[in-house]
Amino acid sequence: MKQIITQHGWGLNKHFWDYYKVDFLKNNWHWQDNERGYFSTDNYQAKWITSDSKKEIRMTLCHSYGFHLMRKTILEEATHIVLINSFNNFLPVSSKRNFILRSLKRMETKIKEDASKDMLKEFIQRSFMPNDVNYSFKNIFYKNLESLNKPLLLNDLKQLYINRDFPVFLKKDCKIIFIKSENDMILDNDSNNNFLDFLNRTIDRKPILIKLAKQGHCLTNLNLYEILLKTFHNSNG
Repeated sequence: MKQIITQHGWGLNKHFWDYYKVDFLKNNWHWQDNERGYFSTDNYQAKWITSDSKKEIRMTLCHSYGFHLMRKTILEEATHIVLINSFNNFLPVSSKRNFILRSLKRMETKIKEDASKDMLKEFIQRSFMPNDVNYSFKNIFYKNLESLNKPLLLNDLKQLYINRDFPVFLKKDCKIIFIKSENDMILDNDSNNNFLDFLNRTIDRKPILIKLAKQGHCLTNLNLYEILLKTFHNSNG
């Protein structure tokens, strides 16, 4: 059995994955989306389906902050973890730290001052740059802005300030695919690289690094199924 559980990042929802799931579903993958609930009161956490399959694949797709929103029990049982523009600590150790911290504080202020909608529109546009926002996602996203869960948005935004210890709960033999956009305007390169460096030092199977040119923090206009299938084939797994 081939299973996928996804987790979107901050300021997004499960519809972030709609474009990508089509090819997986066509090829008999069982797909489940976690929902944090930024645009409603609905919060959903999927569970792995029990299977007797000897060649079972349990793959998580984590985008950005989604790695921290995914339950540890799900990650612990995953055979494959796909990290898309992910991080352990959002704030870098470098001199850019204070600049990024001020940007987060401005976003926090806008949520408190009831300017959340404009802030999120700007955030999403910047997240997709250098590309345009995916058309189908944009339509759904704009409709969802009418039902924002501002306390949750604010609470999770504050989580980005926290310095975390590196995670030690991942399986030593878990296959990790580390996807890195080369034009990411949201996640600092140092924060991304620090996470990759840690995984390289800690996990028995070294992460497979995939660099995507002309892609921003949010991926668009690419075939994620083909990319991952090719990666599995080349790594015999």
